[in-house]
Amino acid sequence: MIAGSGIPPERHVPSYAGADADLAPSLAIRAAACARQAARIDRGSLGFYRAAAIVAVLMLATALRVHGLVRQSAWADEITTLFISDPSHSLGRFWDLVLADTHPPLYYLLMRFWSAAFGQSDLAARVPSLILGVSTVGVAAVSYRTYPFRSRIALMLLLAVSPGAIEYAQEARSYSLLLLSSTVITGACFRFIRCRGDDDSEAIRAIAVLTISGIIASYTHYFGFLIAAAAGLIAVASARGDRRRFAGAVIGLVCIIAASVPWVIYHAHYMSYGVRTSEWIADFPARGTIAWFMRLWLGDTPARIGCLAIVATLLSIPGFRAFARREPACWLGPSLAIIVVAASLAISWRTPVLTSRNLIVLLPSLYLTMSSLFDYGAVRWGRPFAAIGVSAQLLLMAQSLPWYYTATTKEQWRESAAFVLAQPGCSEGPIYVYGETPNYRYLLEEARPRLKLIEIPVEGNTGPLRLPPATDCNVLVWAADLPSSHFDAVLSSLSVDRSCVRVAVFYWAFVALRDGSGAATGNGCPLSRHSNAGLDRVMDP
Repeated sequence: MIAGSGIPPERHVPSYAGADADLAPSLAIRAAACARQAARIDRGSLGFYRAAAIVAVLMLATALRVHGLVRQSAWADEITTLFISDPSHSLGRFWDLVLADTHPPLYYLLMRFWSAAFGQSDLAARVPSLILGVSTVGVAAVSYRTYPFRSRIALMLLLAVSPGAIEYAQEARSYSLLLLSSTVITGACFRFIRCRGDDDSEAIRAIAVLTISGIIASYTHYFGFLIAAAAGLIAVASARGDRRRFAGAVIGLVCIIAASVPWVIYHAHYMSYGVRTSEWIADFPARGTIAWFMRLWLGDTPARIGCLAIVATLLSIPGFRAFARREPACWLGPSLAIIVVAASLAISWRTPVLTSRNLIVLLPSLYLTMSSLFDYGAVRWGRPFAAIGVSAQLLLMAQSLPWYYTATTKEQWRESAAFVLAQPGCSEGPIYVYGETPNYRYLLEEARPRLKLIEIPVEGNTGPLRLPPATDCNVLVWAADLPSSHFDAVLSSLSVDRSCVRVAVFYWAFVALRDGSGAATGNGCPLSRHSNAGLDRVMDP
């Protein structure tokens, strides 16, 4: 004891070792709690930044698709969409028009309901494609969720600035819906292939999504069936050795085929108008098809050279070749492309179907392959290096957009129709029109329901045409969807002095008018140009 204190020495002097031991559990608990809180904050911050990145890409995609949405009026295929989906048609008439076309009915059904609610202006007709086009970019963030986030963002950016994806998001055709379903199909196939170990639930979900989206794609466009069947075949091949997953992939593929083939057989008995109008595919050069698809995929030549340089550089690296063999994101795109192109070539042996726009089903898988190249670069050389590569490729792809936003590429049906309607009289006609009459009648029928249209066959084997009798209508011929050289041949088939004809010229559309002044002077009638300032007159060049 300490003198005068009455306190034992062991109680007077505190034992720090004992205190540390007593405090250790509580300190450990507090440290673990702080660590969990920091982890939650980090995850929350990471989630916020990722969400902000996704929103930024979606805003970019929306801006690129909204800009110039109605700069050009509807062209021939869009007019066909509006004609078929016109809500004033009875259901029986609508179904007859769908069967006569070459495309499955799903998009036309969607557009019929949409037109009944919002009308058939160019803006109203293109908004569904706009929405579907932006959704294609957004769905990439979900359908490829097993992919590293940096790679998903690269994939989204490639889809956002894709020249083909932007173009078809501004058209009242089924291709935007086709591109969306192809993105989902490719993503589901990719997730199924990447499933490892005992993750059977994810594999089942992936094959279910592939099956459902494959059926939707098949009833949107027949190339949707090709991409769905190709993805199903790859899923079956990748599941060999796992009986449960193999059975699931086989069932999914059989469901896609069973749900689609009966409709194809039924539809084949009724196709007429669409088959006749698709005969141009056989005459279109293969070189032109390849060049146009490359433009839809990558844009102009600099982007193609940049992509080729990246691929050539990486293929020279042994480590990348090993990576490409084991990474589904790298080989899935070429595999789908080979199967789809081979199948379309086989079909084209009997009926030509291979066009650049039909091949847009391959864009998601090709962009997936491109994103895997940048993922490899991020792992090998670091994220800054990969970010520079992605940015450079995106800038090269975007070089083609100024041309797209300024060039005139769609024949001017509405402008030429407005010119015809602005002519005095013309209540009964007759008027010669080039090609089949549905598109012409759709644009005129509401204002001039009794106007008679006489069809000039596209084949041009009818010989000289009899000039319509003189009426109060000065319009002789209205022709659209043909170049000026073909229109000259159309005029030559009419038994009329060229000095008595003047022509209003639009982009790939022409209106020929009777002109008495030409007969007085004896001069030939040069092509005249139409002024947007006044649709009721024809102007000299």
